[in-house]
Amino acid sequence: MDRKIKIIVFWILTIGGFLTHTLTDAMPAFWGESIAAMQPPASTGMISFMMIFTYLLPTIAILLVIYGGKTCKTINAVLACIMALFTVFHMSELIEEFNAAQLVIMPMMAVIAMIMAKESFKLRKE
Repeated sequence: MDRKIKIIVFWILTIGGFLTHTLTDAMPAFWGESIAAMQPPASTGMISFMMIFTYLLPTIAILLVIYGGKTCKTINAVLACIMALFTVFHMSELIEEFNAAQLVIMPMMAVIAMIMAKESFKLRKE
């Protein structure tokens, strides 16, 4: 499979992983359970940050892979490394607050992000 297509698929899987991650926490509401957090509501800044990380960053990376030259491939590789670090650190939250449903999603997202970073650097070298 072409390396560019692989990387794009990994970015799309990352977006899907974040959607599934969020949906997993919201699913109990469909069975009438409360999903209200005991913490205060998230700030607009935190919500904006998460939207940038879960949608905007992957979308920009996909566009860089499709339309970009050498510099864009380098930027994509850096973004892929940032995403890999973010998913690994985010997954480490399972240590503080164990959630069995997230135990399936988060490690897979981390593995995908690490493979994506590796493939992105290979693409940059081509």
